[in-house]
Order: sequence, then structure tokens, then C-alpha cells
Amino acid sequence: MTPNLNAGQRYEAMIRSILENRNLLPQDLHGNDAGFIHRGQDYYIEIKNRTAPDFGQKRILWDEQNGWHWAIVDSVTDLFDELNLLDRIVKTFIPRRYSKDTNQITIADRRYNQERFEQNNILIDDIEVLYDYYARKECYYIQIENKGFYYLLEDRANLGVPHFRPQLKLRLRAKTHHSDPPYQYSFFAVIQAIRSSIDRSTFDLEEKVGSFPNITP
Repeated sequence: MTPNLNAGQRYEAMIRSILENRNLLPQDLHGNDAGFIHRGQDYYIEIKNRTAPDFGQKRILWDEQNGWHWAIVDSVTDLFDELNLLDRIVKTFIPRRYSKDTNQITIADRRYNQERFEQNNILIDDIEVLYDYYARKECYYIQIENKGFYYLLEDRANLGVPHFRPQLKLRLRAKTHHSDPPYQYSFFAVIQAIRSSIDRSTFDLEEKVGSFPNITP
């Protein structure tokens, strides 16, 4: 596998290789991580490695005129707006990322922004947010490393795999792109599944924690 890929990308590539070796991988994934052919029909899969699974990361900007706002408005940010996510950011917080010249930003400024922006404990009661996010991509299955294979909104291929029902939370984070220079960071919102809340599946595309799903090309 390509050495420049990160851990998540390497895991995605490995799962696609497993499906390809079984002659199950569709020719066109339509922007999804992977997929399979079952009884002549294409289905798509979200792939997550062993870290805490996150979904729908979106960048947030700030300026004096508009305050906090989405870099790009789309169906995912619409979901975040339904959860009033931007309202959770402290209104009086003016990030030094935008209020100072970039070349004047220090490591202390970056830490200041991270400490005042980041929130990691906003629980989501309605898991339908996650299902809706993937249904918009025509994706109804998910594979998680060391946890196994599940369906999302519905088991559309009738494989008999378990339903993915973790506890979800929203996370606001100031993500560092490069340690130097200090201004190389941005603000993001993301949905995250609490890994300890994910029950292990009895099915697994890797066949490590369960058997391979009953997929018939």
C-alpha cells in the first residue's frame, strides 16, 4: 500500500482490496469509501479504522461582520444548524487566528484559541442525524476496524447484519495542520461516535471479529 497514506486511508484501501479480491467491489463508488455488489446491485460502505469514528467534519470561519459561520454551506451543515451547533460557541470569543496578523500569531495564541473553542462533550440524543447524513450519500453500511460490519439507516441488501447504534456526540475542535508556523490551524465541527458504546458485530469484512457477510454477487 502507498506509504504516504494515513492509518484511516490505509484501512480503507485494505477493505477495498478484500472486496476486490472477492469480485465484489463496484467499479464506481460515487464518492464513498467502499462498496459491494449483492445480487447485481451496488451498495456503499463507510470505512472507519480503530480510532473513535467521526463523521461529517466541516470547517468554521469567523469574521467581524458575520461572526462564526460555515466555510461551505451544504446538507451536513444544515444538519448541524438543526442542532444549533454554532450557538454553542461562546459569543464573546474572538479568535486570535483572525484578529491578529498571521505572522504575529504565537504558539500561546494557538493554545488560547484551542482552549476557548474546543468542546468534546456535547451528546446527541437523535442518532437519526447520522443515518440521514449517510442516506444522502446512498450509503447504508459501515465497517469499523476491530468492531465489524453493520447497517446504518436500513439493511437495504437484507444481509441480516446488526444495526449501528452508538452514542453520538458533537465535537468542536481547533485542528493543527502543521506545528510550524503556529497559525497553521483551523476550526471544525464533527460528529463523533463514542467507541466504547459500539457493540461488536457478529459480521466483519476482515473476518477478525466475525464472519464475512452473506454477500452474493
